[in-house]
Amino acid sequence: MTKSGKIPAVGYIRMSTDRQEHSPQRQRREIQQLADHEGYHIIKWYEDHGLTGTESANRPEFQQLLRDAERRRFEAILLYEQSRFSREDIFDVVVHWRLLREAGVEIVTCQRGRLRFDDLGGIITAIIDQHGAREESVKLASRVVSGQRLRASQGKRVGGIVFAYDREYYDEQGKFARRVHFHERFRKPPMWTSQLVPSDDADAVAGLQWSFEAIRQGYSIYDVVRGLNKRGLTTTYGKRFTFSTVDGMLRNPAYAGTLRAGKYARGKFCRISDEGVIVVENAHEPLISPDEFAEVQAILGRRQRHHERSQPGTYLLSALITCVHCGNLMYGVRRKCRDERRPQHFYHCSNAPLQPRHDPNCPHPAVRVDRLEPFVLDAIRRYVLETDAAEQVKEAIVRAKSRRVKLVSADERRLKAVRQKIERGTENLALASRDDFAGISNLLTKWREEEAELADRIERHKSELEPIPEALDVIAEFGDLRQKLKQADRVKLAHAVKQTVASITIGMRKAKTGQIEHIEYFGELRLHEALRTKPIPLPDNVIGRRKVWRDIGELVRQSDHPLHLADFCKFIGTKDMSRAAHHVRRAEKAGLMRKIGHQGGWVPME
Repeated sequence: MTKSGKIPAVGYIRMSTDRQEHSPQRQRREIQQLADHEGYHIIKWYEDHGLTGTESANRPEFQQLLRDAERRRFEAILLYEQSRFSREDIFDVVVHWRLLREAGVEIVTCQRGRLRFDDLGGIITAIIDQHGAREESVKLASRVVSGQRLRASQGKRVGGIVFAYDREYYDEQGKFARRVHFHERFRKPPMWTSQLVPSDDADAVAGLQWSFEAIRQGYSIYDVVRGLNKRGLTTTYGKRFTFSTVDGMLRNPAYAGTLRAGKYARGKFCRISDEGVIVVENAHEPLISPDEFAEVQAILGRRQRHHERSQPGTYLLSALITCVHCGNLMYGVRRKCRDERRPQHFYHCSNAPLQPRHDPNCPHPAVRVDRLEPFVLDAIRRYVLETDAAEQVKEAIVRAKSRRVKLVSADERRLKAVRQKIERGTENLALASRDDFAGISNLLTKWREEEAELADRIERHKSELEPIPEALDVIAEFGDLRQKLKQADRVKLAHAVKQTVASITIGMRKAKTGQIEHIEYFGELRLHEALRTKPIPLPDNVIGRRKVWRDIGELVRQSDHPLHLADFCKFIGTKDMSRAAHHVRRAEKAGLMRKIGHQGGWVPME
């Protein structure tokens, strides 16, 4: 009780949309009259505007109300009607009711009075009203979507704002009401309709039409992005254009005069797309001719890359290689190289802006798979299989298998116990009293989440476990794998490598050989700590890009007689002597070889 003898209470106001302009004032007026009549003193108001009652977690004021109720800061919550409190399913709202009852807080509505949870009749009445509030939301959603389908089928606009198109609004009688620019935000009255019309902004219309023409002329989407931003144009939200916004714009059939509704459907209870996407041709004046729009879609379709998931074992060192510069993992990609017909496989550091450790200064090293993998396999053969460490490798694999078997067995026992709990809890829920209903329901939810997590973990461990026994057999074949990598069972080989290799780091740096400055690759291979081997350096001539001048220098060093330009052309695989001469000059600058006499040829530098 307060000093005035009145019961301390709070008022809660909620309206579903911003269109219910007068709803808060009406609710406040009615609640205040209820408080004055029933002897309550309202100490605080909680208000959620424009928020649906079907999702209580998204209502910040409602959540604060529940927290304050737990702290027993008031004794009653006053509402205009029960649906203002919640339109959730009965199994969700009963948790809130239990919390308030345990806190000694009662719910009082202007329509029904006090909600009584101390007798069966009161509980049944509250449940019936709650079910009715929920059904009202479902019916309202159905009516809204039905109206949207009707308007869309008539060619009337349903949806958001379109760049370079203004919106003309018409009132209930179909009379023109106002025109709104695509940069302007306007919430139309419920019974008004809208139509897209070309914008008065001539620069925006010209920019839009130029975008489609640029694609037809062979420009890329990134070229269009740069062009629109250079023109000073902004999106409907006033932001700079990006790849995704331009890509979506170029694929929007609205620019060809076609209305499409329901493709990107949203809605909790029902959606336009439940009965199929609605498409209406010639719904409004086009900015792009249908033929030009179709041509652009064909061009974008041809450019679109279909990335196929690589087969297991394609990249033996996946999840083992780290970029020295940014610390991100390097992953396998396939891309075309100059002077090569077929695409090659690489381990690549993308260092994309969305990466957690994005470093704008990272040089993005990329190493060819066909150079790095043979080196790693040779290193394993030299440092492990040709020493006494081979048995340690096998023991490490066996230990890993034993650990994972134990993990799977323990998780399977836990899963069985959780499922038994769920079965008993479900039976108890059906027989539970109203005092225990919410608690059992919460436990069931927690157990089901644990069940899903355990099942997923068991499946993951089993998939990791399957190739391990066969990996023991693969270890013995390491010596021959360099010559028959393509014939090896790469899935088993990959598991064997992962049990042997601890980590690989790769980076790039500036280097100088003689008078030539160039970029060289460097890195380090670390084997499993149980093998007690030192880190193995990765030399540039193995993992780096091919430097023909260096290969020519090595060829001259190994030759027992002077070599001539014709020998270098044959070595490079070209008939163009000027190309061979270019690499020869670079080898001379690097101090790898020198020429003797005018016709004497080249010999190694002493």
